[in-house]
Amino acid sequence: MDENPFADPSHVNPFMDPSVTQVSAQSTTVGAGLEDPFVAQTTEPATVPVAPVISQPPAEPAAPSAGGFNAGGYNSGAPPNYGGNYASFSSQPPKQYGNEETMQKQKLVEDEFRKREEDLERRERQLRDEQKRLEDARVYGDRVPNFPPLPHFFPCDPCVYHNIDFDIPPEHQLSVRRVFYHWQFTVFCYLINFIVCFGMICKLGTKAGSAFGLSLLYAGLFIPLSFLTWYRMLYNAVRQDSSLRYMLFFFFYGLQIVVSLFGALGIPGGGFAGWITAFKTMEENKGLGVMGILVSLAWCADCLIAVYLI
Repeated sequence: MDENPFADPSHVNPFMDPSVTQVSAQSTTVGAGLEDPFVAQTTEPATVPVAPVISQPPAEPAAPSAGGFNAGGYNSGAPPNYGGNYASFSSQPPKQYGNEETMQKQKLVEDEFRKREEDLERRERQLRDEQKRLEDARVYGDRVPNFPPLPHFFPCDPCVYHNIDFDIPPEHQLSVRRVFYHWQFTVFCYLINFIVCFGMICKLGTKAGSAFGLSLLYAGLFIPLSFLTWYRMLYNAVRQDSSLRYMLFFFFYGLQIVVSLFGALGIPGGGFAGWITAFKTMEENKGLGVMGILVSLAWCADCLIAVYLI
């Protein structure tokens, strides 16, 4: 093989040393002594040709690069400088993906949604507080009296607070309202009974004096008592769910049925223009007798309504 024409003639090739060439010659035989003991070997160990060594002059040491590595790839000891013209990774802002305007719109939507959620929670708390306040007012609160509904020029003021829609639970409002209508009809019976007895004393004179006096007493006494003893008793019993008030209501309501029976019967001089009094009055005054029959029918209807409701 020709010698390197660019080599220095005065330089000795280190690879042509006898010790190096001897080792290279011995390494040409590969695989000797590495036969598999479990496989029978019938062929000779293969030899691998080794390329001849080309004599080259040693490379001159290169100047260290800016990154701290020389031309041969070895570190020269200087710290590496990766991209000296750029900022380090720690100082760079995070990379933004997507359009910035889209991200701002999304943030605005999230803020609006959060505000609406907070507003709904605030309204829910207000409704709970209002419901609790109404419940407490229904049971314990001080209510302004509004019953009976008297005109402003009247010298007396209302006595009690009465509001079925507010005080009574919805499932019991119909029953309480029916009893209230029955109480109003009972008031009508007492008033019309007093009017007929007043007409009797005007037409018949002193013979109907006891009936007129008792009818006045019944109207002035039994109307407020009927409201307080059985209607108001039921009203408070349903509002407060009181067993004792329920018992008192049934007791006084039974007494009202007895009073209605006496009113329909109309014992002479008993203060009721019932059947007996009406027929006796018809002999002297047919107009008063007819009115007495109407009162008797009213007391009968009052008694039947009470029995139906109880």
